[in-house]
Amino acid sequence: MRKGVALVLAILIAGHSFSQSADSLKLLADAAIKAFTWDLQKSDKGTLMFLDVSYTREGQDSAEYLTLTVAKNKSAERPEWISVIIPNNIVQANGIFIAFANTIKTPDGLSKMELEKKSTKRMAFESCKGETCTARILEGFLSDEKTGEPIDIFQNFLDYDHVLFLFTYADGTHKSVAIPLFTFKQQYKTL
Repeated sequence: MRKGVALVLAILIAGHSFSQSADSLKLLADAAIKAFTWDLQKSDKGTLMFLDVSYTREGQDSAEYLTLTVAKNKSAERPEWISVIIPNNIVQANGIFIAFANTIKTPDGLSKMELEKKSTKRMAFESCKGETCTARILEGFLSDEKTGEPIDIFQNFLDYDHVLFLFTYADGTHKSVAIPLFTFKQQYKTL
């Protein structure tokens, strides 16, 4: 089942035309939860978690999808792997960048996303076959490109409010896809 940011944005925009009653706010919250609820495929050994997030590029009217997959073995606390799959129409040599952010309140009472700049890391693609490219994070760790030290990406999934992915296109444009992590945290701890 395809889910995504476009649906949530459409609902949020439509929500501005309604009164901000408790009922309309609950509908918006329910739509966000539904859009970012991971699909689960359980087996005797463990569970695969899937989340398809739609996005569009400026100047294009068709949606593309970023797919996150988390493989969790029943006998381990950490995932076996986390994969990010995107269409192969990007600059493959650049890989894909991952970053994390938290939601903060501004002085005027609004919420905004604040990027943790130290968390931004580049991931090389493991494979680009057919129409997709896949980056994989084994056991939830990436190696720092400069120091070789392990970076605990899985722990970042648990500690931050959002994960962001950035990739570039041959024409020099780029795309950033932000995904809230509240449903991941809720669902993962039940596995």
